[in-house]
Amino acid sequence: MLDEIRFALRQLRKSPAFSCLAILTLAIGIGMNTAMFSLIHDLFLRGLPFSDPNRVVRIYGEAKERDLKQLPFSVPKFWHFRDGQTVFFSIAADWGNGYILTGLGEPVQMLGGNVTANYFDLLGVHPIVGRNFLPDEEMKQDVALITNGFWRRRLNSDPAVLGRSISLNGTATTIVGVLPDLPISWFGRDAEVFIAKPFETPNATRERLMRGCFCHFVGCGRRSIADRLQQRREFVACPFHGSAARDRNANGSGRGPPRRCSTVRAREYDN
Repeated sequence: MLDEIRFALRQLRKSPAFSCLAILTLAIGIGMNTAMFSLIHDLFLRGLPFSDPNRVVRIYGEAKERDLKQLPFSVPKFWHFRDGQTVFFSIAADWGNGYILTGLGEPVQMLGGNVTANYFDLLGVHPIVGRNFLPDEEMKQDVALITNGFWRRRLNSDPAVLGRSISLNGTATTIVGVLPDLPISWFGRDAEVFIAKPFETPNATRERLMRGCFCHFVGCGRRSIADRLQQRREFVACPFHGSAARDRNANGSGRGPPRRCSTVRAREYDN
């Protein structure tokens, strides 16, 4: 065996260019296979690290007449469904967003999301440091939750991270918690920061925000897995009956007449 190893090493020394190319090819192949396996594992094999993933659904709009699926909702429709349904014990909203981080060296483009204050509580995701958003902070306070990766890479695992201010899109934002590493299959690979202003975007007027499609819904059901099909049917039907199902008006206060909505489709997430 040792003689064979020595012979192989002598042959490699005779052709250094070929040896380097062969070693580089093996290294790239092993690295790519490892990366692909990690991605497939995160997307398809590992269950979502939520407190009760079998009861979590993502809710989309659908316009059959235009063959459009997985549509987001307007802000009034979020209020409409949140206040008018009894199928889910909680409904949250989110929309993916990008931010320019400044003040930590060169400006950096970051990805994350604008979420309602109850978003991570609904999913059962608890910070490893600090806390989740508070209801009183939604749309009122410039606060942020960052991921563990952000904390380690950009803040050097600063033990005094809570209360530290970072600049997002030119706004001083206070960090209130550090989230664990989040699943790619739900948040995407590069999501690093989340703020509690789900109904605010600098690229749209308030009128467009009230009429346009911006946010997605997430619901956590009251029912067991066996009842989920009936649960979906009830959710589609229930918001259109009774006074509790009426839309808010444009300024977010009071009630308006019931509004017809596009078809709703709930996507289930299992372990």
